[in-house]
Amino acid sequence: MKQLLRIVFLFPLLISCNSEVVKDLELHNLVSSLVGEFSNIEQAKNDSGFAHLNLTNIRIWKDRPGYWIYSEVSDAKENDYIYSQRILSYERLDSFTFINTSYIIRNAKDYKNILNNKHLFNQLTLDSLEIRKGCQVYFEKNTSTIYTGKTKKKSCSSSINYIEYISSNFVISSDKISIWNKGYDKKGKQIWGKITGPYMYKRVAKK
Repeated sequence: MKQLLRIVFLFPLLISCNSEVVKDLELHNLVSSLVGEFSNIEQAKNDSGFAHLNLTNIRIWKDRPGYWIYSEVSDAKENDYIYSQRILSYERLDSFTFINTSYIIRNAKDYKNILNNKHLFNQLTLDSLEIRKGCQVYFEKNTSTIYTGKTKKKSCSSSINYIEYISSNFVISSDKISIWNKGYDKKGKQIWGKITGPYMYKRVAKK
């Protein structure tokens, strides 16, 4: 994985500025469904147990191998409050499966306004990122427009002391993203995350 990242950062591909060659249409469609601006405002209005959040996913590094997304979750009422910042890599694993690998941005506070300063993406280096080991999400195509994904059982450890591992489940369609993150203790009891269901985001704009 580290060798792959070095290739990505050190040897950008030479491609046309005006077009993109799509080699894997299903993978491309998955990524296209993810890209954009999303909100769970309807959910938050109907259920006070869910905070009103904004989810923004943008394609980055189009001149480098693979599909890369910057993903940010922020408080809709206080845009300066960012819950998470991730760099996500998407690739095909086999004939039926796609894999999402997640990276933490070290010194994330230095990139707090990166959406308004996109040149900062080119300043990110191999040493700027830290892979979330065991937290890969495995996606499969369920219908022509719906993809579902999940982490492997008990594989994604948590940096929070009292949480032994985290599970993540996704449902992706052209205009909706469902994300359910849950944390468990050593006995397998859920102690973090929503119990009633996932965060349900709806598209508000393309990005």
